[in-house]
Parts: sequence; C-alpha cells; structure tokens
Amino acid sequence: MATAFFTEVVDASRTAHGQVSLAVDAANTPWIAFTTPSGEVVLARRSETEWVCEQLPAEPAAHDDYRIGLGIDASFQPHVAYQSRATDHLIYGVRETQWSFEEVPTAAGLFPERVRFPSMTVNQGIFSEPPFRNRPHFAYQAGLRLWHATKAPPKTDPGKPPTWRKNVHVVDDSNLAEKGWFTTLAFDSDETLRIASFDDLSPSGQSVRRLRVATMIPGTDFVGQPDSWQVQVLNGDQVLGEHPSMAHSITGESVISYIERRGLTLNVCMFGDFPESPAVEVVTDDVDNDHVYPASGVSHASRFCVAYGSGGRLRFATRTGIGAFLIEDVEAGGAWSDMRFDGEGSAHVAHIAAGTLRYGVTA
Repeated sequence: MATAFFTEVVDASRTAHGQVSLAVDAANTPWIAFTTPSGEVVLARRSETEWVCEQLPAEPAAHDDYRIGLGIDASFQPHVAYQSRATDHLIYGVRETQWSFEEVPTAAGLFPERVRFPSMTVNQGIFSEPPFRNRPHFAYQAGLRLWHATKAPPKTDPGKPPTWRKNVHVVDDSNLAEKGWFTTLAFDSDETLRIASFDDLSPSGQSVRRLRVATMIPGTDFVGQPDSWQVQVLNGDQVLGEHPSMAHSITGESVISYIERRGLTLNVCMFGDFPESPAVEVVTDDVDNDHVYPASGVSHASRFCVAYGSGGRLRFATRTGIGAFLIEDVEAGGAWSDMRFDGEGSAHVAHIAAGTLRYGVTA
C-alpha cells in the first residue's frame, strides 16, 4: 500500500536557501531550521493552525554542505548549531526565556578555532542523571581530526554549572587520512552516542574515503573516568561517499544512508548484532546529481527508510527485503530533504521546492 503524505508550505516567501534540519519534539510537533540566501538562520515551528517562522538574532551561517544543527529538549527548548560565515567557528544557541549564543571552544575546550563538517544533537537523557539530561552534543572536524564536544557539568561534581572544560575531546586522530568528513551523530534507544563520518585518504595519495562509525564508551569504572571511543570502519572499499545520515532501531540495528559520488548511487550501510554486519546495499541508481542530501529513519515496523531528492522530486524509500526497496514519489522538490519518525510512528519530512520550504507527514 502506498505511503500517504499530507504536505503543506512552511514558508511561502521563496527565500529558503538550504541547510534544512527537521526535529520532532516530545509532543510530536515538528520544528525546521533552514537558511536564507544571505545566510540568516530561520527556525519554523508548527502551531495548531499554522507555521510560525523566526529569524534568529545571530550572525549568518556559512553556506556549505552542512545542515543547521537542530535539537529540541524535554522542556521544548530549541537548540541550534552552525558554522559562522565570518569566522568558520562553531556557533551554539539555545532559547530559554530568550535566545543566547556563544562560540564553542572547539580547540580542546580552550578557545574557538575553524571547523568543518559540524553536526549536533540533543540527548534528552531519559536514563541519564538529571544534570546530564538535555545536553547538546557536537561532532566536527578540526585540525584534520574528528572531535566531540558537549556542554555538561563535571562528572566529579554534577552540581556545578555546565561547562565546556574537559568536555571537548578528539574522537578519531589523523594519520595518513583526514578524519571527520561529513559528520552525523545520534543516540540510540539505550542512549549510546555514535558518530558516523568519512575519512579521506588524499594525504596518502588515494582519492577514496572510508565510512567509519565511532561509539562512545562511557567511563564508569571510577568517579570522573573520561569517556572513550571505539572506532570501526564500516565500508573500506573504494568509495567516495558524502552526506551521511544515521538512524537506530529499538532492536539494536543501525542504518547510515549516503551518496556514493563515483556511480551517483544512494547507498545504505546497516550494522549491528546480526551475522552480515556491516552490510552495504544500493537503494537506487536514480540519483541525478551529487548534491543530494538523504535522511535515514526507522519505522515502527523496524523498516529502514530514506527520504531523498532526485529529478526534481522528493522520494521516500522503504527497505522491503535484502537489497530490495520500495521507492515512492511524494511531490515536487526534494532539495535538502530531512526526515524524522515521531513517537506514534508517523514519518515527518521537510524539503525545498524552488525556494519554498515544504513539510509533509504520513497519516
């Protein structure tokens, strides 16, 4: 049976440039962040009757292949992150009673430096101790290395205010390969944090990349033990991947969708506790350019899904079996597509069609 989407215009001003991020809060309300042609960051929220758009009182974002980071905490407060157009520093903002913004001290928690490929998520922390809930987490590349940062209280004294100090660490160090290209990060149902990214072997004279995933191992052996990271190469073939998007199922399997530029295919890499892990499959070779931004999700039926744009259309792909995908046409557009499933199992999508930001949700 075809997937039925109800779709509508979010912002009819035709000023949506890109860098779209979609989030769904605990009440299943959708939020969308995007940029205008001049780099202003706009946040849209669906009220009961209409979309309400707000231009953020902050400096413009760099126009690049990075989504605006967006997360909604358990108190329905929005968090955003993006790369500054003026400095290439990582900007973080949160709205409590009003918006506040700061530069993330991405250089080991000491001072800001230029970053590439930033991404952000917010951990509502159902299983975490209260001081560590609703904290932002960032992944980015700096100094050719993959980094993780968060703003949280010290582990040794959780009653203290949140700080960046001792909360900014190298995840994957550079050697003969640059690390941290096109980062994406997500928590699974057990609140384990993973960062997916590509490395780049150009420094070693090879024009290839490898898909990698880093899993955080919490330090729990003694009070104040630092967290560590376990890094795994998921796809070490001769790939040239970009724009990964990661999602986790409640049964422990994970999926990363990405664009393979060599053959202009949309691929998924699945990994977890099953014998064939990791497994790579081609969703479609019907990708008409290398500026496609896929978005992964897992339905309540534990099916892997991908939203993406191709041929001027928004597509919705569902994995139906080994190497088999049902691909459905949703509507015109598809640029900078993003997708989230809510707590009731509905799929939410956002995308741009000829400068108009649009939204859809399954019935």
